Amino acid sequence: MKQAVILAGGKGTRLKERLGGLPKPLIDICGIPLLERQILLLKDYGFNNVFILVNYASEKIIEFCKQRNNWGITITCIDDGKPLGTAGATLKIFDLLANDFLVMYGDTMLDVDLNRFYDYHLQNPRSAATLFLHPNDHPLDSDLVETDNNGMIINFHPYPHNPSHYYPNLVNAALYWIKKDSLTPWRYNTDLLDFAKDLFPLMLTKKLLLRGYNSIEYIKDCGTPIRVDQVCNDLTNNKIYNSSLKCQHKAVFIDRDGTINKEVDHLNNTEQFKLFPNTATSIKSLNTFDYLTCVISNQPVVARGECSFSELKQIHNKMETLLGQEGAFINRIYFCPHHPDAGYPGEIKELKYNCTCRKPSTGMIDQAVQELNIDVNKSWFIGDTTTDILTAKRAGLKSILVETGYAGLDQKFLALPDFIVPDLNKAINFILSTYPEIYQYCNSIAENIKNGDQIIIGGNSRSGKTTFANVLREVLKNNQINCHVISLDRWIKSETEREQGVMGRYDTNEIQNVLIQLNDFSLRPFSIKLPSYNKLLRKQFASVEKIDIEPNDIIIIEGTIALSFQSNNQNNKHRYYIELDENLRKQRVINEYLIRGFSEQKAQDTYSSRIIDESAVIQNTFGNCTFVNMNEFYQHIKK
Repeated sequence: MKQAVILAGGKGTRLKERLGGLPKPLIDICGIPLLERQILLLKDYGFNNVFILVNYASEKIIEFCKQRNNWGITITCIDDGKPLGTAGATLKIFDLLANDFLVMYGDTMLDVDLNRFYDYHLQNPRSAATLFLHPNDHPLDSDLVETDNNGMIINFHPYPHNPSHYYPNLVNAALYWIKKDSLTPWRYNTDLLDFAKDLFPLMLTKKLLLRGYNSIEYIKDCGTPIRVDQVCNDLTNNKIYNSSLKCQHKAVFIDRDGTINKEVDHLNNTEQFKLFPNTATSIKSLNTFDYLTCVISNQPVVARGECSFSELKQIHNKMETLLGQEGAFINRIYFCPHHPDAGYPGEIKELKYNCTCRKPSTGMIDQAVQELNIDVNKSWFIGDTTTDILTAKRAGLKSILVETGYAGLDQKFLALPDFIVPDLNKAINFILSTYPEIYQYCNSIAENIKNGDQIIIGGNSRSGKTTFANVLREVLKNNQINCHVISLDRWIKSETEREQGVMGRYDTNEIQNVLIQLNDFSLRPFSIKLPSYNKLLRKQFASVEKIDIEPNDIIIIEGTIALSFQSNNQNNKHRYYIELDENLRKQRVINEYLIRGFSEQKAQDTYSSRIIDESAVIQNTFGNCTFVNMNEFYQHIKK
């Protein structure tokens, strides 16, 4: 027997004009009373025994259920008489309760996998109760719940909060699985007793175990006209269904240090944690556009003994508090506390091993994908290091490198990002605005591209060639066409080996050899080993990556000098010249060299010299090209 208790005694004073004399649980939600929606949800999940605790206008709820023949299950309406609070009313029917029962409030609209919630509740047989929790966009005026790393509730923080403290953004959503035996100490209670405000905190003082079930699923109270309208809007727009764990979700995974907050070597206390400007506003945009947001962070400071789990939790509480002050929230925080190397003073030996969660391994992302049903093909990873970029590649995520923190100059891995933008704010603008617009354009031209074609993309440096190429690749990929992007920047020579002019910076002989292979269809399928160029060291590394090419694969070749090479490939019908407003391109070029450690003057001089040695060569490659102006697309990510 699966049993639920619906607390339906509310009068609904704030909904008086909407109710027309009906009790609050019968508020209309798009043509169906809320109570009926709740009971149908319970029935869908196999609940066959429901107690409805009524009070105000109880006869109307009783008649409502009778008219619908109790929906074919056992429903018992009980008038709790004198109001005793949510817990007090439930305790009055103690003898009727099952060993484990679900408590649902009569003013909440929800679409929750109740079986999955129940399974989580049963994972720890010692749990007195399991509370459904979620972050929200107004934690400052919400009653908050704090859990440990194992999901055990360790504290309740009722509103108003101490402004000098930092709190996690986890809110009690008023949906509970409760073990009947845990209520025994309060069985004969006659005082006003509320679950959230009174009983659960009392349980903690008695050392009873409470668990928190953190979920992205939809649950919202309908206690005011504004909230009712919001729920109705969410229902008609399919937001409620789309929040279900039955649906795959798009997500943005975000590195922490150097991306969300300023980079501090081995950050280990709240004083060192400083958000970058506009971080909260940007993450709030993701919340609004229904992207799940997950922080993915290596925290070896724990294994090294430089920061305890408790201190790390305070750092994350500060992050959530600062974000919450501006209406933003993170759905999940995943961190790896391990470190493979030993020998640090004060290290935690049990955390010193090679794990599967430490980036660039994908363990944290794999966990998020499993827990939240994430569609990796529609998801992103934003970070400031090559570690982040390699993690994204291994996990099948589109990657964005931000030019804050290490700005990709950490030199740990020879991994190339799909896209590069100045900071987190610009990265999120790119995801929400720029990428969809470029995608739409690329989708329109993809109709003319067929299997085996070769696409050449050229233009001045920092004009958007790589962005255009990688978006086009995504379009083709989504059209079930295998595509490879080959950047000619891989063949930039080491600084000591360069000759004069833009062509002298590249190993043109080797590029020509690769193009010959790509043009010779008799060699397919075949493999090409690709070098890599480290722009901080200004040095080329040979044969660091291999791509396997099949006969029908599309090849995109992009680079400043790409259009300078002639091709004998009969399928080479697609040549694109990428343009960008010169002032914006100048900013991008100069910023590139400032990040590498150039002085302002040296960066300016480098830009000027590149204008001289690139322009003549680039202008001679215009022939037979389709011009693509990136100004409109890049307006969202200007510096």
